[in-house]
Amino acid sequence: MTLSSAQHSFRGSFLMSFRSSAESEKNPALLWNIQAGNDGGKMMLEIQDDMKKKGVSKRVIFNTSDSTWTMLLEFVNSKQGSRIHAASMFRDTTTLQKITMKKSTDRRTIDGYRCKKIILESDAYLAEAWLTNQFTFDLCYIYKLVSHCGLMGEFVRDGDWFNWKNARGMIIEVTSTKKKNGESYTMNISNVTTDPISEDLFSVKGFKISDIPDGQNCGAKEEEK
Repeated sequence: MTLSSAQHSFRGSFLMSFRSSAESEKNPALLWNIQAGNDGGKMMLEIQDDMKKKGVSKRVIFNTSDSTWTMLLEFVNSKQGSRIHAASMFRDTTTLQKITMKKSTDRRTIDGYRCKKIILESDAYLAEAWLTNQFTFDLCYIYKLVSHCGLMGEFVRDGDWFNWKNARGMIIEVTSTKKKNGESYTMNISNVTTDPISEDLFSVKGFKISDIPDGQNCGAKEEEK
């Protein structure tokens, strides 16, 4: 579905995919479901890997109302989860590199959306990002959250473009290159839909949830509630 020229706050779903110049296979994609703010503003991702094909569901829910990040693992009759406050996830973050943004006259249509190219650069990385103004969503913020999560961090931590303070719009594609060795990876958004998201997708009914102590990251040992 393509939106009109007026900018909208994004709600709906999209697939976030990755590929790396250093790897022959793609990393697992992430299926995102985003609620509108007046519906609760929750965000949920599900890892689309080989385990999903075998019936293992790995989901992560971010609840903006209480800033919790809940990781869920479901297989047959087993439903386990762990929960952490997002503020704690950023406490182990090292000093962020300054990100500079340069505009470009380049334009592309990606997955039906009109995009313009911007250049995001730090001391270590150079990134070419494609931004659409047809809706607004801070993809940098959720990418930063994912980079701190033990379930996904291993394949999204390269680069630092997501430390840019995202202006109005939404990044649809970005290729980040490490200056030191020329290795690069590309993240792109596809299968975009803008339909309302069912509350059922955010349900934790039947899950045994463990809370990670405040001040620890999501790779820390869990303690029962």
